[in-house]
Amino acid sequence: SISDALGDHVLTRIVNFCLRYIADLDIPKKRGTFIEYRKAQLNISPVGRNCSQAEREEFNAFDKEHKVREKFVQALQKEFTDVPLEFAIGGQISIDAYPVGWDK
Repeated sequence: SISDALGDHVLTRIVNFCLRYIADLDIPKKRGTFIEYRKAQLNISPVGRNCSQAEREEFNAFDKEHKVREKFVQALQKEFTDVPLEFAIGGQISIDAYPVGWDK
């Protein structure tokens, strides 16, 4: 699992950084479940996975214009240079974080 690979201390660092970053984002809506722990990855969503389909589409359009997730990935890469992680923008609303060499 990702916690076995990275350790709980590192996962906590990532979660704390992401929650602070999302708290400071100026986006139209935030709906909850911003970080979802999955066995092999963390799924990070600035708008929150609890958003409706309409809110998902609204965020996706906003993100295309303002590059919210692209900037978030850059911030994650800068913050976690000491951690062997890869970050991938996925779907309409999220970013996947997983150990280097792992494929979701």
